[in-house]
Amino acid sequence: MKPRLLLHICCAPDEAYAVDQLKDVYELHCFFCNPNIFPPEEYELRLSEGKKVSRIYGVPFTWDEYHPEQWSTAVEGLTDTPESGGRCRECFLLRLTRTAEVCASMGWPSFGTVMSVSPHKKVPMLNEAGIKAASLYGVDYISFDFKKQDGFRKSIVLSQQLGLYRQNYCGCRLSRSEAELRRKNRL
Repeated sequence: MKPRLLLHICCAPDEAYAVDQLKDVYELHCFFCNPNIFPPEEYELRLSEGKKVSRIYGVPFTWDEYHPEQWSTAVEGLTDTPESGGRCRECFLLRLTRTAEVCASMGWPSFGTVMSVSPHKKVPMLNEAGIKAASLYGVDYISFDFKKQDGFRKSIVLSQQLGLYRQNYCGCRLSRSEAELRRKNRL
């Protein structure tokens, strides 16, 4: 019998790669919890694509209600920090704490996240948030670094093969503004 793992999902491309890597080792259940995503239409699109990936792989999928005000409160006073800085630390903690809570309520022993696929996410920062969240609910946090062994590039290829929407920013309004600024500077 495979160990059970609740897998926090941020987006379909990262979900597809992580599920593809973990499905033979764990009994997975995907959980979409992302109050950071802006605007609401982007949230709905990412949620829909996450459901699609779970259908493709035959993995159960649940999602949290969308409460963007929780993210705003969590990053208050940190909105001037860059991506991978203090605001991301608090955002990770917010989402992974909720994931740990759901994990405990399901009676599952452990959870992890797919966020480490992104080259913009610092694994030590993710691990710090995951371990702290796990300790609050008496569950285990399992760390993965999915960008290793060319994981990010492989996730791009897999998402193309599956016909998934691939976003061009992390999800929050701040990362969206930063991405738009980078695009303008390249022109």
